[in-house]
Amino acid sequence: MIKNYKMEPVIERNSIPSLLKILSSDYSIIAPQERNGEVVFDDLKDPECLVLGYKVTILPPKKYLFPPEEILFTYSGKGVRTPSITSKKLLIFGLSLRDLEAITQLDEIMSTPHPDYFYWKRRSRSILVGVTDESVHAPPGGDLILERMDDELYRAIPLTQAGKKIVKGRFFKKQDILPHKGEGNQVMEELRKLLLDPETLAEAVKWSRAEGHPVWEELGKRCIGCGICTYVCPICHCFSMENSVSLDGSTCTRCRKWDACTLPGFARIAGGYDHHPSQKKRYYNWYYHKFVRGYKEYGKSQCVACGRCQTYCPARIDIEKELLGIVKDYREACG
Repeated sequence: MIKNYKMEPVIERNSIPSLLKILSSDYSIIAPQERNGEVVFDDLKDPECLVLGYKVTILPPKKYLFPPEEILFTYSGKGVRTPSITSKKLLIFGLSLRDLEAITQLDEIMSTPHPDYFYWKRRSRSILVGVTDESVHAPPGGDLILERMDDELYRAIPLTQAGKKIVKGRFFKKQDILPHKGEGNQVMEELRKLLLDPETLAEAVKWSRAEGHPVWEELGKRCIGCGICTYVCPICHCFSMENSVSLDGSTCTRCRKWDACTLPGFARIAGGYDHHPSQKKRYYNWYYHKFVRGYKEYGKSQCVACGRCQTYCPARIDIEKELLGIVKDYREACG
């Protein structure tokens, strides 16, 4: 019997810290590590502290491409000055497939209708390396993906020239390997299935509002308007601008900060009118943006079912359960 072997580039698990030490001479490396019982993305000082195959982190890695707070420019009598980049290129290592997918979506969002200069000045200097226990059938993006084959071996899947350059290093070798099924990621698996049909999901969310579905009254009362679901989301990209003037009046600084459509005042305009005066309307708007407007503009929901919003919501709102219920009611009502 002929076995379905295939020659693939591979790297041994215990060689990954050594690989990162070599790469650190050219890149500032960001990777998942454990801090106070949680896995977080942070500067990697010691490659031995690397955590591979995380399920979820508190904040998504988007913060290194789209910072929570960022000075855009400073104006003074000498003119306008924008911050310059003098640091090394950035390598974000160990990304899950879902976080890779989220950054791929952010790339598209930040490219239309016009490229976001401040996002792309970081993104163009960054390399993305995913590490996963799941089988990789359709890579969601990034430069290189390491797919775990067993406890000691990872298959390398280079997707760009930058990824191919890394794989040419001495820690990689070609080896016959058999395809494997992978362990999979069970976080919000039912929502992942819903996301495969973003058109139905968009129609169901729109229908629920038009028909006065009681879910929005209930969720509007439960949501405390803290904005955490937006801050921890790897795709949410709402922001506000804040201008500040120095005490002597010599300089003015404009700063971009993360904002959230669930926060009071987010939709308030000049004259004091608020398009979303109630928490019910603000919370629905968050769903609308992700599952209706996202589909209309990009053909997909702005969600990768990473589980962060559900995990860190103080009100314990289960977005997967709520969406499953909305879609179920929509299908029953529409036959």
